[in-house]
Amino acid sequence: MQNYYILAVDDEPFNLDLIEAAFIEYNNVIITYASSGKEALKILEEKDFHVVLLDISMPKMDGLEVLQKIKSTKKHAQLPVLMVTANIEKEKEALDLGASDFISKPYDINILCARTINYAQLHHLAQEIQNQNMVLEKKVQERTLALEEALIISKETEFEISTRLGRAGESRDPETGGHIKRMSHYSKLLAELYGLDKEECELILYAAPLHDIGKIAIKDAILLKPGRFEPHEYKEMQEHAHLGALMLEGADRYPILKAGHVIALEHHEKYNGTGYPNGKKGKDIHLYARIVAIADVFDALNSKRCYKDPMPLDKVLKIMKKDTPSHFDPELMQIFLDNLEKFLEIKEIFKDENCQPLHKEIKIQSEKKLSILFVDDNELNRILITEMLGLLFPNITINSKENASEALKSELSQYNLILTDIAMPSIDGYEFYTLLRNEKDFSSPIIAITGLDSDEDKNKILQHGFNDYISKPLDIHELENSIKRFL
Repeated sequence: MQNYYILAVDDEPFNLDLIEAAFIEYNNVIITYASSGKEALKILEEKDFHVVLLDISMPKMDGLEVLQKIKSTKKHAQLPVLMVTANIEKEKEALDLGASDFISKPYDINILCARTINYAQLHHLAQEIQNQNMVLEKKVQERTLALEEALIISKETEFEISTRLGRAGESRDPETGGHIKRMSHYSKLLAELYGLDKEECELILYAAPLHDIGKIAIKDAILLKPGRFEPHEYKEMQEHAHLGALMLEGADRYPILKAGHVIALEHHEKYNGTGYPNGKKGKDIHLYARIVAIADVFDALNSKRCYKDPMPLDKVLKIMKKDTPSHFDPELMQIFLDNLEKFLEIKEIFKDENCQPLHKEIKIQSEKKLSILFVDDNELNRILITEMLGLLFPNITINSKENASEALKSELSQYNLILTDIAMPSIDGYEFYTLLRNEKDFSSPIIAITGLDSDEDKNKILQHGFNDYISKPLDIHELENSIKRFL
C-alpha cells in the first residue's frame, strides 16, 4: 500500500490534535506536525511530503506568507497546499498564491480526509510521471531506436494522470459514474466525424476527462445542491472553468495536459459569445472545446444527476437544436445529429452501472460469464491493463492481484484466462505458472506479460508452457488480439 506523507501546520495544538484524530484509521497516512510557519519551512527542507495542510491565521509568519515561500521554491512549486482556516475572506488571495484548495473551519472530517488523500494521490502520480520522463529523456539520448517505446510509455502515463484527475472531479458526484467515459468517447467520435486525424482524435479522448477538473475546488454545498443556484452560487460554480485551467497551465511539454488546459478553460464558452469565463465567440473558441461542449451537454441532459432524473432523448435533442447556433457550433451539431445512432451506441456501452472506479475490480454482467485474473506487482500496470480490458471486452469480469501468493488463494476455477507478469518478487511468473498447472490443476490459458524483448526470453516463455506472451509497453491491439484467440 502506498504511504502518503502529510505536513499539518497550525499554531493551535488542539487543531493539530483534531487532524491527528481525523486520520487515525488511515494506516498509510503519516502526519508530521509544525506549530509555526518557520518550523514548517525547516521541515520541508529536510523531508518530502505529498500534501501540506496549512492554517492561515498564525502569529509572526501567517499562512499566506508560508504559502508564498513554499511556492517560490522549485522543489515545492507543485506541492499541493490545502488551506484549513475559518478566514474565508482570504480564499481568493490564497488561490492566487498557488493554494490547491480551501477547507473551511469547522470542517467535516470525511471531506478533510477525502480531499487530502485525493491530492496526495495526484501528487504521487505527478512525481511518478516527472521521474519517468527524466528516465525516458536519458534513454532517448542514449538509444535513438528506443524513442517510440519512450513516447508510448509517456503517453500511457499522461493518460493515467488525465483519467485520475478527471475521476478526482467526478468522485465529488457519485451519481455520474460513467460521465467521464461517455463524454470522452463522444468527443473522440465527433472529432473523427469532423475529419481530424487519428492522433488528434486520441488526444481529445485522453484530454476530455480534464474538462471539469476545476470542480475539485468548488464547495460541496454548491456542487451537490439539489435545486437551482442562487446568482452568487452560479457565479461561484462558473469559477470551475478558470480553476481547472489554472491547475493545468504550464504543461506545454505534455500534449494531453496542454489540450486539457484549453478544454477546461473554454468548454463553457458559447458560440454567440455569451458563455464563460471569457465570452469567446464562434471559431475563436478552440475546436477541442467546441467538440467537448456538445459531448458534455448531451451526456449531462441525458443522464441522472444528484439534482435531476435523466431527460428523454427527444427532449434533449429539442433543447440542443434550439441552442444552436447560440450555444453550439452549428457545423459540429449537424454532424452530431446526422450520426446520432453512433453516439447512442457509446451511451449503451458506458452505462453508469458498468463504470466503476479504476482502482476497483470491474464487475460487469455477461451471459457468457467470462472472467480474467490479472497478476502484476506494479499498481500502475494493474490500473492501465484493467482499464484497457474494460474498454476492449465490456462483458467480462476482471480481477487483479498484486502478487502470485495472493492470486493462488483465489478460487481459480472461476477464471477462463490468467494474465501474469513475469518479473515479480518472491514468486515470479515462471514459478507461478508451474504452481498453477501442477498444484492447482488450472487448465485454462495463461498469458505472460513481459518487458524482456529478446528472442531468447520470448522462446523461454513459450517453452515453459505459456499459451502466449504480450510485450511491454503494452499495445492495446496486441492485447486484444492475444486474448481473442482464447475467448
